[in-house]
Amino acid sequence: DPFASDQVDAAKAAAAKAGVTLVTADVKQDTGLTISTVNQMLANGIKGLIIVVPDQAIGPQVLQLAAAKGVPVLGSDDPIKDSSGKAAPFIGLDGVALGTQAGKELAKILDKHPDSTPANTAFVVVSQNSVNACTARTSSAIAAFNSAGGKTKSTFIDVPHDGTLQTAVTAMSATMTQKPNIKNWYITSCNDDGVAGALRALEAKDVTKEHSFGIGMDGSLACTELAKDNGFVGANYVSFKTNGRMAFDAMYAFLKDGTAIPARQSIPGPLITRANKAQLAGC
Repeated sequence: DPFASDQVDAAKAAAAKAGVTLVTADVKQDTGLTISTVNQMLANGIKGLIIVVPDQAIGPQVLQLAAAKGVPVLGSDDPIKDSSGKAAPFIGLDGVALGTQAGKELAKILDKHPDSTPANTAFVVVSQNSVNACTARTSSAIAAFNSAGGKTKSTFIDVPHDGTLQTAVTAMSATMTQKPNIKNWYITSCNDDGVAGALRALEAKDVTKEHSFGIGMDGSLACTELAKDNGFVGANYVSFKTNGRMAFDAMYAFLKDGTAIPARQSIPGPLITRANKAQLAGC
């Protein structure tokens, strides 16, 4: 996962510069492994916890475990709350802004195809509705796409997946079978994997880039996908290294001299395309 590796590498670099030992773990999107890992880290005496949870449902348990040891927690990527609904400090993307940008861009492309109708055109959200950070992005994308006129020119289709590329391929393949009349596909997702997976499913059924347009919302696969001649139009470019460095800096400042961790910090995410990928991402 490029997001995780870049974030961790940047946090490690910041920790090394500060002379601090940073303990990291890959919980592999496994909630059980996450809880056991947090327990082990707490038992080993960590002073602060920065965490990307695989499922926000475990937020209350993570925060309860940390609170019992007096360990501060900073959520990254996905916000988490305790059992009373109080949010932990969070650093990540502005989901509403990212979704709005993706929806508007897809609507602009749709406007260039006046032959599009609800009978032959679909607006697809490859969703992950169990994660609030994802629904903030995709709901905003839907609202922006619809308000820009997309609703009258397309049929909306929700394609659930678990956040991985392969489940997006499988889910999109099933959707195509169920919707044989759709010829034009406008796609977005909480992450780049959802979009890339949907496009792979379309490509496998010989749907060309002239009839498939996808915009991702985390930039993790932007360089890889934009290097191809496919329907991947762009993605919200996010510096995951900035995310990791800012997360470490916020936690370290609190542990070192008591500087309050901001309740919410947002990482900017301009749209990266084939035209600007060299400038934004060096690829």
